[in-house]
Amino acid sequence: MFDTWTPDDLETELLAHERVIGRLRARQLELIRHLDTAQVTHIDGTRTLAEWVAGRLDIDSRDAQDLVRLARARNDAREAALADGETSFSRAVATNALEASGAHPATVQASLGWNLSQVRQATSRHRERSIHDEVTAHEARHVIIQPSLDESVWRFRGLLPGQDGRIVSKALLEEADSLPVDPDLPRESRAARTADALTSLCVRSLDVHTPTETGNTRPIISLHVDAHRLSETNGRAGIQVEGGPAVGLAVLEQALCEGSVELIATDLDGEPLALGRTTRVIRPRLRRHLLDRDGGCTAAGCTSRYRLQPHHIIPWSDGGRTDPDNLTTLCWFHHHVVVHGRGYRIDPASPPHQRRFVTPTRRGPPPAT
Repeated sequence: MFDTWTPDDLETELLAHERVIGRLRARQLELIRHLDTAQVTHIDGTRTLAEWVAGRLDIDSRDAQDLVRLARARNDAREAALADGETSFSRAVATNALEASGAHPATVQASLGWNLSQVRQATSRHRERSIHDEVTAHEARHVIIQPSLDESVWRFRGLLPGQDGRIVSKALLEEADSLPVDPDLPRESRAARTADALTSLCVRSLDVHTPTETGNTRPIISLHVDAHRLSETNGRAGIQVEGGPAVGLAVLEQALCEGSVELIATDLDGEPLALGRTTRVIRPRLRRHLLDRDGGCTAAGCTSRYRLQPHHIIPWSDGGRTDPDNLTTLCWFHHHVVVHGRGYRIDPASPPHQRRFVTPTRRGPPPAT
């Protein structure tokens, strides 16, 4: 049917249906008012009219509350505009909320020319806040950190009072903006950069607040490496976070570069292996030499000096050695996000202070075995 329709035809039909929805919503408001007068909540034993509407119409409680508020507000002009298709239900709800917030009638009238986001912002600015409101918001604050069953991913959700939320948002946005943007690589979304900013802030906090007696930062976490299993599976198994999930070779490579993770390796019998001088962890003296030699991040075009970290040009898992010729300095973004996060590798043929990245050869899940 729609194959022969032009975009204008489709848009016209879409708008016509929205006008029909407006007329039906206006009729619902009238019916809800009569049901409210008839005290239907007492007849059916429900606590509130919004609860009754949500149950009978099988709609979200927020939509039910909007319907009840509009019905009880009874603005004949607004409902007529809704019935005539001159305004949408969403705008009627937003305008009613703005009126209820105590905004001046001139502001309400002017809001008819604003987009819905502007109307809601104005409502928030005009709404009165009592001490009770502030205490309630404070008591409702929470952050929940929920790992998946194997702890391979973590989900965060929560609620903060207005001022605290603004502080957290500002800190994350500023941190995200401070991370470099590499024009030669695909641009990450704002949400992804905000996630990187959260990790960056937390790593910095642990670095600052967990000094050892010698003044160095103690390991953030410990990795247990089953050397036999690691060799047997070619790096696909044998590495586990202490008291937590199994991780992959990329995490181990990152740990060996950053030195922020303590490695505990065991042999076939579970006996600890002494890493000694054969370890590929970059030692402090070599780290200082590299930072002095490179002077900053060596990624082409990058001028960042944020959390500079040494990195193996040829990964140790591919036989790369831990010596100055196979090491370069990267900022936190290029090291943690680009290399170990996205899977890019440094082009060994690129100039020492203009390092280029090689696109990952495979992305997505591994092939089925």
